[in-house]
Amino acid sequence: MKISVAQMQVIEGNMEKNYETSLDMIQKAKLNGSNLVLFPELFLSGFDYTNLDKLSRLSPKYIDKLLEESKNIAICGTFLENIDNKIYNTFYCLYERKVLFKYSKIKLFEVTKEDYYFKAGNKNQPNTFDLFGVKFGVCICFELRFPEILRKAALNGAQVLLVSAIWPVERLHAWQSLSCARAIENQAFVVTCNANDRSGKWMCAGHSSVYDPNGLLLECALDCTTLKSVVFDPEYSRKIQKEFPSLIRAYDLNCMGEKL
Repeated sequence: MKISVAQMQVIEGNMEKNYETSLDMIQKAKLNGSNLVLFPELFLSGFDYTNLDKLSRLSPKYIDKLLEESKNIAICGTFLENIDNKIYNTFYCLYERKVLFKYSKIKLFEVTKEDYYFKAGNKNQPNTFDLFGVKFGVCICFELRFPEILRKAALNGAQVLLVSAIWPVERLHAWQSLSCARAIENQAFVVTCNANDRSGKWMCAGHSSVYDPNGLLLECALDCTTLKSVVFDPEYSRKIQKEFPSLIRAYDLNCMGEKL
C-alpha cells in the first residue's frame, strides 16, 4: 500500500485557492501511484468563524469536484458540513466518485471556542472503515489527545490510523509525541496530516508523519508545503500484535469497567 500525506498551507476562508492546491497534490499522488491521499483538517476552509455558515454551504460544491478526482485514489480529510443549520467538522473518505465514509469530530477544542461554532458528532458513531482490504481508523486533531478514540478503532481491527489536523507550532512536541504514542499503544500504523505555515491567526506545526506499529518514524514532511508518500504493508500491524500481544482486547476493557 502507498499512502501520501498532502501537507499544505490552509488559507483561512479561501476555498478556491485551497482547492487548487489540493488538486495539484492529488494529481501528484496519482502520478506516484498512491492508493490514498490524506489532507489536513478543514483543508478547504480553515477555521474562518466569521464566514463559517457561508463556507459550509459551499462545501458540497467542492466535495463534488473532489469526488470527480477520486477515481483510482481515495481522498481523505475534513470538511465543513451543514446539517439543519448546525455545522460539523467532518472527516470524509472519497473513493471511486462515492462518499465511502464520514465521521464528525466529537472532541471540540474549547480553547478556541470550537465548541461554540460547531456541533459535536455522535459519540457512538463508528470511526473505522474498510478499503483495499485494510481496516482504517480515524480521529481529528484535538482528538489525538484522547487515547480511547483510536483505541476504539484498534479494538475494531484498525491497522492504519489516520489523523487530520490543524495543529499549532507551539505544541509541536505534543503533536509528535502523541502521534508516536498512538502507534505504539495500538500497534498500528499512524498516518498524520497537518497544515503548515499560517492559517488565520495560527502558525501551524506541519510535521505530517507516518509511524510504524513500533512507533518508528517512516516519513516526516517537516514544515514546508509538500507531498510525502510511504509504501508499507498494513499486515505488519497484525504481525506485531501476534509477536508482542500488548493490545488490550475489548473483553479485557469490559472487565475493567471501561466504556468506549
